[in-house]
Amino acid sequence: MKNYFSMWKNQNIIYMKPNVELIYYKVYENNRLVTSNSGSEGSYIALRQQKPSTTIVIEYYHDNALEREQYSLRNYYANRKRNFQAGDILVASDNVKSELTGYMGHTAIVINENELIESPGSEPAIVLEPIQQFIDKHPVHAQFRPVDNDIGTKTAKYATEYYEKYQNNLKNGLSKPSFSFNLSQALDDPWDKIYCSKLIWICYHYGADYTFENDYLWFSPEDLYHQLIENKDFEIVYQHENVEFLIDL
Repeated sequence: MKNYFSMWKNQNIIYMKPNVELIYYKVYENNRLVTSNSGSEGSYIALRQQKPSTTIVIEYYHDNALEREQYSLRNYYANRKRNFQAGDILVASDNVKSELTGYMGHTAIVINENELIESPGSEPAIVLEPIQQFIDKHPVHAQFRPVDNDIGTKTAKYATEYYEKYQNNLKNGLSKPSFSFNLSQALDDPWDKIYCSKLIWICYHYGADYTFENDYLWFSPEDLYHQLIENKDFEIVYQHENVEFLIDL
């Protein structure tokens, strides 16, 4: 079937323009009517839910028949050309240990176009690594970017300084922080214990005065993912079509 609409996306705005003259058309986001128009006039909508599962449906009359076209954002996020900026967050639902995929997950923070900082789940507890090694180990992941570039810059600066202080601790024989999932640790204590998603929380909290909510004692990659995907302060740069967390941790 021929598509009678051209569509493109910029951040959370979807633009659409009929390629033919139409009596009228209606646009639905996830089955909710969001706009209507007529003739060859174009329209735009601000997405209420900017996530890969979002579906845009356009209904219109053409040649005396009611037609519809459907567009999924999943392909957009899977095929979008990627780059990396300071403060980007990578969240994977897959895991190096395959039996933990969908349950544990992993996350890291980008500090420049080539490198990231992460807590890999072992000692040393905090490492500076190429972004590509994360992608190779965790292909099933999503990439989120703060809409305010200043927040990303401040967060990445704090992450870099935090990593450097940790390196100095190691040189002085201090393993602080050490890696642990211990639920008794304070989320806002940078120097007691650390794990991957706590690292993200700390860097945003202290670096950019931006605090993610925490529903349980452990701030998990699943918590981070579900906050980011519904968050107007972040945009999705990329998401693998198989990203999925199976339980709420």
